[in-house]
Amino acid sequence: MEQLNEPLWQKKRGGEGPGRAGRILETMHPRAIFFKTQEVMVNIMTVYIIVVLAAGLGKTLLDARHLLHMMDGEGFTFVVAEILSFLVMLELFRGFVDFFSTQRIRLHTMMDPAILFVVREVMVTLYRDEAKGPSWEVLAGFSLLLISLGIIRTLAVRYTPGS
Repeated sequence: MEQLNEPLWQKKRGGEGPGRAGRILETMHPRAIFFKTQEVMVNIMTVYIIVVLAAGLGKTLLDARHLLHMMDGEGFTFVVAEILSFLVMLELFRGFVDFFSTQRIRLHTMMDPAILFVVREVMVTLYRDEAKGPSWEVLAGFSLLLISLGIIRTLAVRYTPGS
């Protein structure tokens, strides 16, 4: 009599033992299947990140032509903003790749893009209104944010879970 609790791949066909699929599944643990699938997905994401970074670099280099067309400060401000945006994206993707390799999120790795983004915003804000300049409230807000992010990053490096 055939057992109903037995998985399909373990059922014997005419007394010859489990079929080919059964032998493969018997040797692979579900955890091994999960980690192998995760490894394949990480490799696909890494290739995708490389493609996106190459496209971002190409866009940044193509936008540099604005510097030649606009010799005033506006063209320079645009190019500086584009370069800084690319650096923020580069740091963010570096954090993703670090996450893929270590299998955990490191706070100090995520703070780097955040700090770079705030520095980018400060520089764009300073260049945007050269004549008038940003208000003291905006500069104080950026300063407080940068100090806070710097303290968080320092504490994250100082007190890592492994130490």
